[in-house]
Amino acid sequence: MANKAPYSLQNLPSKSVTRFAFPYWKTSLWMLVIILLSFLPGKTFEKITLFDFSYQDLIVHFIMYGVFTLLLIKDLASKKSAHPLKKAVWIIPLTACAFLGVVTEIVQYLWIPGRSGSLSDFILNMCGSGAAVLICRIPRFRKGLKV
Repeated sequence: MANKAPYSLQNLPSKSVTRFAFPYWKTSLWMLVIILLSFLPGKTFEKITLFDFSYQDLIVHFIMYGVFTLLLIKDLASKKSAHPLKKAVWIIPLTACAFLGVVTEIVQYLWIPGRSGSLSDFILNMCGSGAAVLICRIPRFRKGLKV
């Protein structure tokens, strides 16, 4: 009988393997949604009118990046997270949103037909992220996050 290494992936239950292999799947999926929506050509959104009011685009930016920040904070604050910067749970999401926002706006400006990078979009991205951080600072929400 061959001895297996005590910590090999074969000895772990399938749920642990999934958790080990991809712990931030919700956050990653939401980031992928943001990237896909940001990189679609501009004519794609001309036909979509869910609500008929001004500044609809800015509200979508606020919500998308706010949700991204909430998911990232929840992942970083979880007990299962062994992230070395766990104490900086408020700085990492803001930095990640700033980086993602800058990259998507630059790509839109340079390469996406019918789209243009916008400072106002970036500002609303960061406002959504900042609002999510402030919401997580409320004691009622912090208790659920174990921060």
